[in-house]
Amino acid sequence: MNVLVIGAGTIGTTVVKECQKLERVETCFVLDHHASKTDSLEKTFDKVQVINDMDTVLGHVDLVVEAASQDAVREYGIQALEAGADLLIMSVGALADDELQEDLKGAAKSSRIYLPSGAIVGLDGVFSASMAGIEEVTLITRKSPQALNMDVDNETVVFQGPAEEAVKKFPKNINVAAALSLASAGFKNTEVCIICDPGVDRNIHEVHFKGPAGELVCVSKNLPSPDNPGTSYLACLSAASAVRKICSNLWVGL
Repeated sequence: MNVLVIGAGTIGTTVVKECQKLERVETCFVLDHHASKTDSLEKTFDKVQVINDMDTVLGHVDLVVEAASQDAVREYGIQALEAGADLLIMSVGALADDELQEDLKGAAKSSRIYLPSGAIVGLDGVFSASMAGIEEVTLITRKSPQALNMDVDNETVVFQGPAEEAVKKFPKNINVAAALSLASAGFKNTEVCIICDPGVDRNIHEVHFKGPAGELVCVSKNLPSPDNPGTSYLACLSAASAVRKICSNLWVGL
């Protein structure tokens, strides 16, 4: 199969490295407007082919991986799905836009949309438990001032409210809220608390679920990527593991 990775940043590069290992991947196309990033990948990995326009490979690509931005989801998502390619979205916050979400699902007539768990754990359990009903779902995210680009001296709650507002106010930091919302109660009914804490050196996400199936509490304490302190290493690995699953005939954790 052929894979197209949109975005040659930290997450995109991790996906490219994984594609290089997978026997089933024949070619890994990369689309990014920063030549300094793509040139390095093309020189390092023999499966990589850099392109400047997605139109040149549509019809020859089985999987498109968005690893760039919410804008990239809007720009490329529908076109990729209409061409019959599956779409893996990392900027899950884009789906807080109900109209875009419906357009994407409508375009996926013969293809699939994949939403990796990203920087949190427990989405499979939350999704399963949600089938029996939901009483409450809460995400508590704790990050350093550097990660949130804020200047505070003490632990400070910088946001408290529904996920639909959180993903708009913190689009680069709260894709986890979007993923949790889509796996459970939706953007309007998933509560989010974001804390800026000078005392932490990693991103901490707590998922709290309560419903007829029981109570779930999942905590992840994520170290930053070795290549980019602004990106959780787990988010990068989540993207790579999703591609590995898609390319495999054995799925674990459905």
